[in-house]
Amino acid sequence: MENFYQETETIMVRLFNCYTNLQRSKHEYCPGVELYPSEIHAIECIAATRALNLTELSNQLGLTKGAVSKSVGKLEKIGLLRRYKYVSNQKEVYFHLTELGVQAYEGHKRYHEAMDRVMEQYGEAVSKEKGEEILHFLQLYLEQMQTLG
Repeated sequence: MENFYQETETIMVRLFNCYTNLQRSKHEYCPGVELYPSEIHAIECIAATRALNLTELSNQLGLTKGAVSKSVGKLEKIGLLRRYKYVSNQKEVYFHLTELGVQAYEGHKRYHEAMDRVMEQYGEAVSKEKGEEILHFLQLYLEQMQTLG
């Protein structure tokens, strides 16, 4: 390929811009409930973990406790989750999804299933060698980006 680097760079910049825009955009995962990706990912973590407190949720999301606390407050206010304490431990506050929160979580799963279907079909059609080459290239690109930052 004559302009491989330039074409790759153009596609990657567009990909990063698209990803950034998605992170800044709300999506309706169930009727009347629009959430940012960070909010639905908090719901996803709560759904996947039986007893999750603020510190653990913060660690799983890679965000500060303050940011997670603010987000959790918003999610609680719109009726997606509730806080609770165990009788045996009144110090720690844990989170539980409401029925609406479960609906949002299920909507998020459907969203990913539809989005992932195209890439999974492509992955099934790609030879093992070509797939490894693509992944190797992406890893190399990532390492180059990390050296710049």
